[in-house]
Amino acid sequence: MVNLVGPVVGGVLTIFVLSYLVGDNPLYRLALHIFVGIVVGYSVGIVVREILLGMALPELLSNPGLAIVPFVLGFLLLLKGFPKLAFVGNFSIAYLIGVGTAVALGGALLGTLGPQVEATGQALSGSSRTAFRFGLLDSLMVVIGTVCTLLAFTFTRPGSTAEGFSWQRALDAAGWIGRVFLICAFGLAFAGAITASLSIFISRIQYVVDLALRAVGL
Repeated sequence: MVNLVGPVVGGVLTIFVLSYLVGDNPLYRLALHIFVGIVVGYSVGIVVREILLGMALPELLSNPGLAIVPFVLGFLLLLKGFPKLAFVGNFSIAYLIGVGTAVALGGALLGTLGPQVEATGQALSGSSRTAFRFGLLDSLMVVIGTVCTLLAFTFTRPGSTAEGFSWQRALDAAGWIGRVFLICAFGLAFAGAITASLSIFISRIQYVVDLALRAVGL
């Protein structure tokens, strides 16, 4: 009997979510509230167990001096819940935004831009041309697509000389090619998202159908 509770609850909640196809209704909102409540409760439990009890408390007991700064920042952040003292929490917010921006910028440079430049440079190597299906054509496509896509985000003003106008026209042409590559990339990403969504939808429908067949004994 206990083993049936999970499948039954999952099937009922799936039906509640799919009821949104006929419009917003209390059943859909109930399923949404349950989902949000479970996610928030699970996140709070993970934070308390893994961060507060697993990391912060042992660090505070072993090295009180090193743990004082995170605890002060956390305490100031809690003051954001009080309107009269909310401005004090801005120090913690500024610190978090600064660190987050630095980490994101470093990750973008070292994890995305750097490897992309390296991969683009290696696209014309002999081993890459051998691995590609169309050889040199694929290599040129990678290099041209990367360079033109980067030039699509170039914002310059034409110079007053003929050379300046010619350079601007060349940049505009490369940027137009880059925008074509961007449109193709966004189209493929959107198609992939739609395909994944349809796969999930079909799997949930199959789940409900299988549950109904099990309920009637088929």
